[in-house]
Amino acid sequence: MYRSKLQNVGYLSQVCLLLSTLIRPIPGLLLFPTSTVLQLTSSISIPADLNTRTKVFMDMGFQMNYNLPPTVSAFYNATIWADELSRRQKRQLDNSLVANLQQWDLEGGMHPGDFTAGQLYKGIENMLETYGFHRSCLLRSVCELALHPFAEDHFYGMVTQVITFLLTPSQHEGFAEDEQHYRDRYEEAEQIGFLGGQCHLSYPSCQADIINLATRLVR
Repeated sequence: MYRSKLQNVGYLSQVCLLLSTLIRPIPGLLLFPTSTVLQLTSSISIPADLNTRTKVFMDMGFQMNYNLPPTVSAFYNATIWADELSRRQKRQLDNSLVANLQQWDLEGGMHPGDFTAGQLYKGIENMLETYGFHRSCLLRSVCELALHPFAEDHFYGMVTQVITFLLTPSQHEGFAEDEQHYRDRYEEAEQIGFLGGQCHLSYPSCQADIINLATRLVR
């Protein structure tokens, strides 16, 4: 079936018009609709060395969110710590960030939005309970890691360094002044393991060595 030359010319002109629209510069290309977010998600999966027929992996997920600029003013005087509620464009003043910054301990170096060590440990304890573990398993993990540290030449060096930092209370000053109870408990757990104590006897309510689930003890 053949089309007339006039009809072919019509189709050709439409294609040219479409291409010119796509190729020409579009003003405002860097601006996006309100509440547009660029989200980058990555994860690290570590296979657990278990003597089972099923494969078990320990996953660590990381997520980064960036608010894309809806207006030209977003390129000027950008805030260092973006207000999470500012994307909703509500017509109200939110002075909580200013109030928190005024109370920011400049010498301590902690931002008001940072987690304290007590808050982090409490959150992990609650998460362990949701998976069927006793909350004291985190204390036992601190003890076990102090008793048997990770090898320095471990293949997952960065991951083991992060875990060691989080589960070694003596390496950080992340506890708040009102979290002395948490500090004492976790530093005691670290001390028991460091001195060669029996972690499973010190925390009998925890029936599983979580550190041992994803690692292998080398003597």
